[in-house]
Amino acid sequence: MNLRKTLVLVLASAPIGLGPAQSSTIETLLAMPLAYQSHEDVVNQYLAPMTEYGQGHRGIDLPALMGDQVLSPATGQISFVGKVGYRNLISIQFGNSYTASLEPVCSDLVEGMSVQLGDPIGLVCEPDPEYIWHCPQTCLHFGTRSESGYFSPLAIIGGLTPSRLAYYARG
Repeated sequence: MNLRKTLVLVLASAPIGLGPAQSSTIETLLAMPLAYQSHEDVVNQYLAPMTEYGQGHRGIDLPALMGDQVLSPATGQISFVGKVGYRNLISIQFGNSYTASLEPVCSDLVEGMSVQLGDPIGLVCEPDPEYIWHCPQTCLHFGTRSESGYFSPLAIIGGLTPSRLAYYARG
């Protein structure tokens, strides 16, 4: 019998280019955007795309209700408020080169305004009727990115499952 052995390394979602020294300095810079949520409440996890423009899920989804108050996940500056596709989105630049984005969030804030960690920044709002929810119920999408690309907010907040080396034998 011929056994072909395959070694598979399963990696947790971590920010590209975020070294140990950097990660320890930004851990306290990011928090969950809903007061009642923790990393254990995530409905849909981050899923890295295979290519830069490939399919994936570039953030995490948290269960939410229409009208829930959204809090700033970081101290920083509003870098975008507006519509992307069928959803209202707000983005905050924080740290040296990080951006947190939340949708669907309706906000009266404007680009360039400063916000503090935990400040109210808007409300979970209804997207256009053409939008199809990718959550089983209403949710808040929370994404983060650096100059190197998207990564899970949980890489900073905590709550990622550690990487595991998996060995599969195929016959």
